Amino acid sequence: MSTTQTPIWGTKRMVMLLGVIGGVLGLATSTRIWITVQPEVGSVKIPLIEVAGADASAAIAALSIVALAGSLAALIAGPVARYIIAGILLIVGGGIVASAISVLADPVAAATTKVGEATGLSAAGGDYEVSFWPYVTILAGIILVANALILAIASRTWKSSKKYTRDAAATPGDEDSLTPKGQIDEITGWDSLSRGDDPT
Repeated sequence: MSTTQTPIWGTKRMVMLLGVIGGVLGLATSTRIWITVQPEVGSVKIPLIEVAGADASAAIAALSIVALAGSLAALIAGPVARYIIAGILLIVGGGIVASAISVLADPVAAATTKVGEATGLSAAGGDYEVSFWPYVTILAGIILVANALILAIASRTWKSSKKYTRDAAATPGDEDSLTPKGQIDEITGWDSLSRGDDPT
Protein backbone atom coordinates (compact mmCIF):
# COMPACT_ATOMS: atom_id res chain seq x y z
CA MET A 1 0.00 0.00 0.00
CA SER A 2 1.60 3.26 -1.12
CA THR A 3 1.49 6.40 0.98
CA THR A 4 1.64 9.97 -0.23
CA GLN A 5 4.82 11.66 0.96
CA THR A 6 5.14 15.42 1.23
CA PRO A 7 7.93 16.77 -1.01
CA ILE A 8 10.73 18.62 0.77
CA TRP A 9 9.53 21.98 -0.58
CA GLY A 10 6.08 21.38 0.89
CA THR A 11 6.94 20.36 4.44
CA LYS A 12 5.75 22.34 7.45
CA ARG A 13 9.31 23.41 8.18
CA MET A 14 9.79 24.76 4.65
CA VAL A 15 6.48 26.65 4.73
CA MET A 16 7.41 28.23 8.04
CA LEU A 17 10.91 29.07 6.78
CA LEU A 18 9.66 30.75 3.61
CA GLY A 19 7.05 32.71 5.55
CA VAL A 20 9.59 33.90 8.09
CA ILE A 21 12.08 34.85 5.38
CA GLY A 22 9.47 36.80 3.42
CA GLY A 23 8.01 38.50 6.50
CA VAL A 24 11.35 39.42 8.09
CA LEU A 25 12.72 40.63 4.76
CA GLY A 26 9.71 42.86 4.16
CA LEU A 27 9.85 44.18 7.72
CA ALA A 28 13.59 44.86 7.50
CA THR A 29 13.38 46.71 4.19
CA SER A 30 10.68 49.00 5.57
CA THR A 31 13.29 50.46 7.95
CA ARG A 32 15.82 51.17 5.18
CA ILE A 33 16.21 54.32 3.11
CA TRP A 34 14.16 54.02 -0.06
CA ILE A 35 14.29 57.54 -1.44
CA THR A 36 16.90 60.27 -1.13
CA VAL A 37 15.73 63.78 -2.01
CA GLN A 38 17.77 66.92 -2.65
CA PRO A 39 15.05 69.59 -2.68
CA GLU A 40 15.22 72.83 -4.67
CA VAL A 41 13.28 75.63 -2.98
CA GLY A 42 14.42 78.95 -4.42
CA SER A 43 17.81 79.97 -3.12
CA VAL A 44 17.31 78.29 0.26
CA LYS A 45 19.70 75.42 0.87
CA ILE A 46 17.86 72.45 2.39
CA PRO A 47 19.73 69.40 3.67
CA LEU A 48 19.32 66.04 1.99
CA ILE A 49 16.03 64.33 2.90
CA GLU A 50 16.00 60.57 3.44
CA VAL A 51 12.71 58.68 3.18
CA ALA A 52 12.50 55.25 4.79
CA GLY A 53 10.34 52.46 3.44
CA ALA A 54 7.83 52.83 6.26
CA ASP A 55 7.39 56.50 5.35
CA ALA A 56 7.13 55.80 1.63
CA SER A 57 4.58 53.01 2.16
CA ALA A 58 3.26 52.44 5.66
CA ALA A 59 1.40 49.26 4.66
CA ILE A 60 4.52 47.18 4.08
CA ALA A 61 5.52 46.82 7.74
CA ALA A 62 1.98 45.89 8.79
CA LEU A 63 1.61 43.36 5.98
CA SER A 64 4.96 41.79 6.86
CA ILE A 65 3.86 41.26 10.46
CA VAL A 66 0.65 39.61 9.25
CA ALA A 67 2.76 37.32 7.03
CA LEU A 68 4.93 36.26 9.98
CA ALA A 69 1.92 35.50 12.16
CA GLY A 70 0.12 33.62 9.39
CA SER A 71 3.12 31.45 8.53
CA LEU A 72 3.52 30.37 12.15
CA ALA A 73 -0.22 29.80 12.61
CA ALA A 74 -0.28 27.48 9.59
CA LEU A 75 1.81 24.94 11.52
CA ILE A 76 -0.96 24.26 14.06
CA ALA A 77 -4.02 25.11 11.96
CA GLY A 78 -6.53 22.55 10.73
CA PRO A 79 -7.06 21.71 7.05
CA VAL A 80 -9.73 24.37 6.43
CA ALA A 81 -7.83 27.05 8.34
CA ARG A 82 -4.72 26.36 6.25
CA TYR A 83 -6.57 27.30 3.07
CA ILE A 84 -7.77 30.52 4.74
CA ILE A 85 -4.22 31.33 5.85
CA ALA A 86 -2.93 30.57 2.34
CA GLY A 87 -5.44 33.07 0.94
CA ILE A 88 -4.35 35.70 3.46
CA LEU A 89 -0.68 35.15 2.64
CA LEU A 90 -1.47 35.45 -1.07
CA ILE A 91 -3.17 38.82 -0.51
CA VAL A 92 -0.39 39.99 1.82
CA GLY A 93 2.36 39.06 -0.63
CA GLY A 94 0.53 40.73 -3.50
CA GLY A 95 -0.04 43.83 -1.37
CA ILE A 96 3.66 44.12 -0.54
CA VAL A 97 4.62 43.79 -4.21
CA ALA A 98 2.01 46.38 -5.25
CA SER A 99 3.11 48.85 -2.55
CA ALA A 100 6.77 48.65 -3.57
CA ILE A 101 5.92 49.02 -7.26
CA SER A 102 3.82 52.11 -6.54
CA VAL A 103 6.82 53.73 -4.84
CA LEU A 104 9.05 52.93 -7.81
CA ALA A 105 6.44 54.28 -10.21
CA ASP A 106 6.00 57.59 -8.38
CA PRO A 107 8.76 58.33 -5.84
CA VAL A 108 7.74 62.00 -5.67
CA ALA A 109 4.29 61.11 -4.33
CA ALA A 110 5.77 58.54 -1.95
CA ALA A 111 8.14 61.12 -0.47
CA THR A 112 5.55 63.92 -0.22
CA THR A 113 5.01 63.61 3.54
CA LYS A 114 8.70 63.68 4.49
CA VAL A 115 9.50 66.43 2.00
CA GLY A 116 6.56 68.48 3.30
CA GLU A 117 7.79 68.13 6.87
CA ALA A 118 11.29 69.31 5.88
CA THR A 119 10.34 72.13 3.53
CA GLY A 120 6.91 73.20 4.73
CA LEU A 121 5.60 72.77 1.19
CA SER A 122 3.17 70.16 -0.13
CA ALA A 123 5.43 69.65 -3.14
CA ALA A 124 8.99 70.59 -3.93
CA GLY A 125 11.21 70.15 -6.92
CA GLY A 126 14.61 68.51 -6.75
CA ASP A 127 16.41 65.28 -7.36
CA TYR A 128 14.71 62.07 -6.25
CA GLU A 129 16.97 59.05 -6.09
CA VAL A 130 15.47 55.61 -5.40
CA SER A 131 17.61 52.94 -3.73
CA PHE A 132 17.52 49.18 -4.39
CA TRP A 133 15.47 48.43 -1.27
CA PRO A 134 12.06 48.61 -2.98
CA TYR A 135 13.27 45.86 -5.32
CA VAL A 136 14.24 43.71 -2.33
CA THR A 137 10.76 44.31 -0.94
CA ILE A 138 9.24 43.07 -4.19
CA LEU A 139 11.31 39.91 -3.76
CA ALA A 140 9.91 39.50 -0.23
CA GLY A 141 6.38 39.78 -1.58
CA ILE A 142 7.06 37.21 -4.29
CA ILE A 143 8.41 34.79 -1.66
CA LEU A 144 5.20 35.18 0.32
CA VAL A 145 3.04 34.61 -2.77
CA ALA A 146 5.00 31.43 -3.54
CA ASN A 147 4.67 30.38 0.10
CA ALA A 148 0.89 30.81 -0.08
CA LEU A 149 0.67 28.59 -3.15
CA ILE A 150 2.89 25.93 -1.56
CA LEU A 151 0.78 25.98 1.60
CA ALA A 152 -2.46 25.55 -0.36
CA ILE A 153 -1.09 22.66 -2.42
CA ALA A 154 1.20 20.76 -0.06
CA SER A 155 -0.73 21.06 3.21
CA ARG A 156 -3.23 18.48 1.94
CA THR A 157 -0.64 15.79 2.71
CA TRP A 158 0.13 17.04 6.21
CA LYS A 159 -0.94 14.80 9.07
CA SER A 160 -3.04 16.18 11.89
CA SER A 161 -1.51 16.24 15.35
CA LYS A 162 -2.06 12.90 17.13
CA LYS A 163 -2.09 14.65 20.48
CA TYR A 164 -5.38 16.38 19.74
CA THR A 165 -6.83 13.17 18.35
CA ARG A 166 -6.04 11.34 21.60
CA ASP A 167 -7.43 14.18 23.70
CA ALA A 168 -10.67 14.14 21.72
CA ALA A 169 -11.01 10.37 22.06
CA ALA A 170 -10.44 10.32 25.83
CA THR A 171 -13.19 12.72 26.92
CA PRO A 172 -13.76 13.38 30.64
CA GLY A 173 -16.54 11.32 32.23
CA ASP A 174 -16.27 8.44 29.78
CA GLU A 175 -15.25 5.89 32.39
CA ASP A 176 -16.72 2.98 30.44
CA SER A 177 -14.07 3.41 27.75
CA LEU A 178 -11.31 3.22 30.37
CA THR A 179 -12.63 0.19 32.29
CA PRO A 180 -13.31 -3.22 30.71
CA LYS A 181 -17.03 -3.84 30.29
CA GLY A 182 -18.60 -5.72 33.17
CA GLN A 183 -15.78 -4.96 35.64
CA ILE A 184 -15.94 -2.59 38.60
CA ASP A 185 -12.92 -0.50 39.50
CA GLU A 186 -11.67 -0.40 43.08
CA ILE A 187 -12.82 3.15 43.86
CA THR A 188 -16.38 2.46 42.73
CA GLY A 189 -16.40 -0.78 44.79
CA TRP A 190 -15.28 0.95 48.00
CA ASP A 191 -17.87 3.69 47.51
CA SER A 192 -20.60 1.06 47.20
CA LEU A 193 -19.43 -0.75 50.36
CA SER A 194 -19.38 2.51 52.34
CA ARG A 195 -23.06 2.98 51.41
CA GLY A 196 -23.89 -0.54 52.56
CA ASP A 197 -24.34 -1.92 49.04
CA ASP A 198 -22.79 -5.11 47.74
CA PRO A 199 -20.95 -4.19 44.50
CA THR A 200 -20.85 -7.83 43.41
